[in-house]
Amino acid sequence: MILTAKVGNNGDLFPDILAIYANPGDKIFDATYGKGVFWKNVDRSLYNVTTNDLVQDADTHDDFRNLVAIADESLDMVVLDPPYAYSPKGTIKSSIAGCYGLNNSVDISTMAKVQELYADGITEAKRILKVGGFLVVKTQDIIQAGKQWWMHSWVMTQAGFACEDLFVLVQNNIPANDPKWKRQLHARKNHSFFIILRKLPSK
Repeated sequence: MILTAKVGNNGDLFPDILAIYANPGDKIFDATYGKGVFWKNVDRSLYNVTTNDLVQDADTHDDFRNLVAIADESLDMVVLDPPYAYSPKGTIKSSIAGCYGLNNSVDISTMAKVQELYADGITEAKRILKVGGFLVVKTQDIIQAGKQWWMHSWVMTQAGFACEDLFVLVQNNIPANDPKWKRQLHARKNHSFFIILRKLPSK
């Protein structure tokens, strides 16, 4: 039985998503492949998988917001996992930039900018997905300056999609405690989300 929540890592949960929402032979595009951690426990021979933003040759891949080599409505599933934490300095850490095939010119200085990054990626995923195809979005809710950014709720309401499912991934370890805190104002987040969206027909 596949449950809505799992304690572990991305590779532990991702096969559950494919078991429900993918069929053998499906054309699946991982737009933010990184180090391939989602696929660690998947038999990729079951699917027609292509990837983007590989660490070892990121310069040869497209930005997930502008996938010029992919035709409209050509894929059964798209997987999207952009950076979901903001960086007040306004640049992506080199370790993250390498995983996503991005460079330091990408602005994630605020959560508004992060949300804009997601919006652009979701728009492009909608273009390349077949009607009825699935978009798998990984995200996490974030607090900035005391304000809650409920990213999972926002992703679930994207235009042109119906939200089909929500998986919760609970991390194995306890989040680090910031030594600057004198009093904790919000619950420390130790989980992330995989949201499953189904592309709707155009009106």
